[in-house]
Amino acid sequence: MHLLRNLGESTRLLILLETSMRHHAVQRTIAGAVGMTVQGVSDYLRSMEEDGLIQVADGEYRPTIEGIRVLQEGFRELRDFVDRTSKGISIIDVTAAIAGNRIERGETVGLFMEGGDLVAYSGRDSPSRGRAVASADRGEDAGIAQLEGIVALTPGRISLLRIPSPVDGGSRRVDLLRARRVLKRVDADVVAILDAPAKALATKLRVRPDIRFAPIPASIEAAERGLDVALILPEDRVAGVVVAIEGANERLAGKIAYETVPLA
Repeated sequence: MHLLRNLGESTRLLILLETSMRHHAVQRTIAGAVGMTVQGVSDYLRSMEEDGLIQVADGEYRPTIEGIRVLQEGFRELRDFVDRTSKGISIIDVTAAIAGNRIERGETVGLFMEGGDLVAYSGRDSPSRGRAVASADRGEDAGIAQLEGIVALTPGRISLLRIPSPVDGGSRRVDLLRARRVLKRVDADVVAILDAPAKALATKLRVRPDIRFAPIPASIEAAERGLDVALILPEDRVAGVVVAIEGANERLAGKIAYETVPLA
C-alpha cells in the first residue's frame, strides 16, 4: 500500500488530521502532537502550503478544502486496505488450551507449549498469558481469552530416514539393525511414514507411526510445535521434503533443524 510505504505521505496525513481536529497557532504544538521536531514540521508545513493543502486562517494552521479532500481519500484508502487484508488474517479472540492445573474462571494463566500441546497454568509466569473464560480441572480443555505475548517455543528437529525407492528394493534393502540404532539415536517424539515401503519398514521394526497421512505438512507442524520428528521416506522424495522444510523456515523466527540419514 502506497500510503504505508511512503513516510512523507503518511506524515502529511498526520499533520492534516491534527490540524483539522485541534487548534494550532504555533508549529511547536503540531510537532509535539505528531512526534516530530519543530524544524521537521516547519519543512512539511511550508511544502503543504505550497501544494494548497494547509493554510493559516485567523492565526491558526488549518487544512484547505483540498487538504480535507486528501485527508478523506487517505483514510478511505487506509480503511479499504485494512478491510482487504484483515480477511486473510486470523485474529484469535479465544484459544483452547489444556489445563495444567486447576484454573478458576477469570484467572490469569501462563501459556506453555508442552509435548506439542498448548498448556495453561494458573500461578505460573510466561511470556504469553491470557484469562480463563471458564473454570477447568487439570487435563480439561480451557478457553483462554485476552491473549498477550508469544508462547516461548524452540522448534524441533526433523530426521529424514532414507530408504531405497520402490524400484530399488524399498524396505527389503534396509539394514534393520542399522535402522533400529538410528531410531534409538534420533529418539524422536513423533514417527511419520510417507508411503507403503515406509509403512512396511515400520511394521518390520515394530514401530507404530504417529503420522500416516499428509506426513510432510504434519511433520513440519509437529516440529514447529517443538517436537522431534523421524520421517521415514524413500530416497527420491527427500529433495521435495527439504524444499518444504526450507519454505516453512522462511516464515519462522526459530528455524526447524533437519538431517538426512540413510538406512540402507
